[in-house]
Amino acid sequence: MQIRDDVPIETYLALLAQVAPPARDGAEAYMAAFKARCGRAMTTIELRKAFAEGSGNPTLMAMIRAAHQKDTAAMQRLSASITCPRG
Repeated sequence: MQIRDDVPIETYLALLAQVAPPARDGAEAYMAAFKARCGRAMTTIELRKAFAEGSGNPTLMAMIRAAHQKDTAAMQRLSASITCPRG
């Protein structure tokens, strides 16, 4: 799947918040964990791909569920399982 026309991350997160606030919360937690583990900020395109490819990135989807359930222990566990892209 080709995802083009990158939009600013804040615009994308604002749209997520309109659709489902836990999706934004989970995405923000996912992005923070990515930055902590990978040493750089995630791009909007990377986040969009994490949502769109297949059934969605399993860690991101689990973080959205944890955000919805306000499960901070699960959020911490999931943050430790973020993988960094190669290349």
